[in-house]
Amino acid sequence: MMMDLRHDHDGLRRQMQEFAQLMAGAGPKDMPDIARRRIAFAQAFREHMGREDAVVQQLRRRPLTPEANQALREHGRAIVALFLRYSDHIKQWTPAQIDADWVGYRTAVLALQDGLRERMASEEKHLHPLLAGEVRKAA
Repeated sequence: MMMDLRHDHDGLRRQMQEFAQLMAGAGPKDMPDIARRRIAFAQAFREHMGREDAVVQQLRRRPLTPEANQALREHGRAIVALFLRYSDHIKQWTPAQIDADWVGYRTAVLALQDGLRERMASEEKHLHPLLAGEVRKAA
């Protein structure tokens, strides 16, 4: 399952990179493509979050070190914050708002992408080793 999560991260990174490249040369005329890509990313992100949550819930049922428990708590808080930030972004940047402030939208997208990249890197460093069973409580 950990490989699935890593594969998800790679796919999300690829989608973000393609979106950022599109944004570099696009404008409001490209809204149909922008909208299609936004929907595809949102779907991929939600699916990943569901898979990740299922794995984390399984992990919580195992005996873990205090450090592992702390990593899970921090992960949970970070995921809630990320989800809220992403949700606010989607609500704020309606197609009409994007059309009205293309430069602001592009800036907001790139900042959100940076935050998600940081989150995924942190998960790969702190959460994925737990999922691989590398940090279990001594029996």
